[in-house]
Amino acid sequence: MIGMPSLELLLQAAVSGVLTGGIYALVALSLALVFGVMRVLNFAHGDLLMIAMYAVVVLNHQFGLSPYLAAIVIVPVMGLFGALLFRIVIRPVLGTSPLMQAQLTIGVSFVIQSAVLMVFGADLLNASSSFGATAYRIGGIVIGLGQLAGFIVSLLVCGLLSAFLTMTEAGHRIRATAQDPTMAWLCGVDVKRTQLMVFAGCIAILAIPAGCLMAFTYVTPSAGIRLSLLSLLVVVLGGLGDLRGAFAGGLIIGLIESLASALLNNPASPSLTYLVFGAALLFRPRGLFGRGSNA
Repeated sequence: MIGMPSLELLLQAAVSGVLTGGIYALVALSLALVFGVMRVLNFAHGDLLMIAMYAVVVLNHQFGLSPYLAAIVIVPVMGLFGALLFRIVIRPVLGTSPLMQAQLTIGVSFVIQSAVLMVFGADLLNASSSFGATAYRIGGIVIGLGQLAGFIVSLLVCGLLSAFLTMTEAGHRIRATAQDPTMAWLCGVDVKRTQLMVFAGCIAILAIPAGCLMAFTYVTPSAGIRLSLLSLLVVVLGGLGDLRGAFAGGLIIGLIESLASALLNNPASPSLTYLVFGAALLFRPRGLFGRGSNA
């Protein structure tokens, strides 16, 4: 019979879950912004994050760059890749049925996974970092420096993104496009250019959580599926298109995921995350704050 975990173990799991959830929140925030502006749920979002994680590994192994410095180098590259992906894949399906969009982005996901598997193989890869091996003990709680740094960086980027959307002219154009693309176009907003900028920018942002994650974890070709699923869970939980909900949802999913592992400690532990998610959809179908879209 499996006993209940100690209070200290639960507190440790809660702290680790919140810190990791902060990184999830940044990943989900970029996905929520894409949906808010274009009404496209990108099922390959986690796979694009996985590409950035592999890029961090390559720069770390070949040039000795730390995961955080590698992330900065990767940002413009991911942005260019996002712009190319938007022109070739996303723009042609804007305004089409959600099923067609889902099929196309799932196809992109499979292509990315297969390409990564051919190039890097199926082995676990990580990046060497002094942050990942450093930890602090506060009372009985161990806080990994990599997780803490990732959480702080994610908070800063989320804050900067929020300030950009609310305090700049470009941000106002993005918000106008998200609220009513037709009216925004009539008011002089270049909607197509705004959509391109948003998608490319959101893919570029993925380099930041990629660097944060690779400071204390590893990557495999199958990681994209899990990350895509987690991102979608967070976005739907927070409310489709609701950025504040996506941030809160990331913290909640990270917390639940960590507590489930501590409580159940078996392969069935992920089921608790989906049970909580299902309950949230039943009682809060428009997201945590009731501001999500039904589209």
